[in-house]
Amino acid sequence: MLKEKKALLLIGSPKIKNSTSESLGNYLLEGLDKKGYVCEKLHILTSLKNSTEELLNKVNDTDILILSFPLYVDSLPSPVIRTLELIADHRRGRRVDKNQSFISIVNCGFPEAFHNDTVLKICKTFAEKNSFQWLGGLAMGCGGAINGKAIEKLGGMTRNIVKALDTTVEAIANDRNIPSEAVTMMSSNLMPSWLYAFMGNLGWKSQAKQYNTAKKLYEKPYLKD
Repeated sequence: MLKEKKALLLIGSPKIKNSTSESLGNYLLEGLDKKGYVCEKLHILTSLKNSTEELLNKVNDTDILILSFPLYVDSLPSPVIRTLELIADHRRGRRVDKNQSFISIVNCGFPEAFHNDTVLKICKTFAEKNSFQWLGGLAMGCGGAINGKAIEKLGGMTRNIVKALDTTVEAIANDRNIPSEAVTMMSSNLMPSWLYAFMGNLGWKSQAKQYNTAKKLYEKPYLKD
């Protein structure tokens, strides 16, 4: 009897609610569940506060490690960096008894996905230096447009995201790297850049109004009279 494979999703967003990182990771995890994987997920921020030992044990026990997170200043959020450091320290000098794979899913607030290129190289380097097989990474822009919603319910806007993740599930289930077509589909724009910027500006104005700071949006403190 073949042993069931395990998949572990680490959610790197500091948001507990309305997290695009969790929405993307959840869809991938649900696909792997249908393929017979035993699936679990952990919020990195919660694990760092509660039990790093549990996190490290689950990482050691999984077959495929999935890291889903938002881009922060061209890099990983600090809790994600801390977690990768903990994993690296824990594995240093230890024998890894199973073949483990690693993939990353990163989203950013910019319309273009190429802003994520550097951080995916960081993830690839982490995998290679810590005895994981790097299966590749998926990157997308316009992350704020998802805002924690189930991507399969967002209609045509996320059709390429759905296709990319479905293709990735098939690749993982067949022990293959993420195909280039999945990477390309994932990086395609969810909407025109001008529309994304327009919607984003409406969001900033709404928040400013909520906190009675709307007038400050138009102040120019660095200009002399």
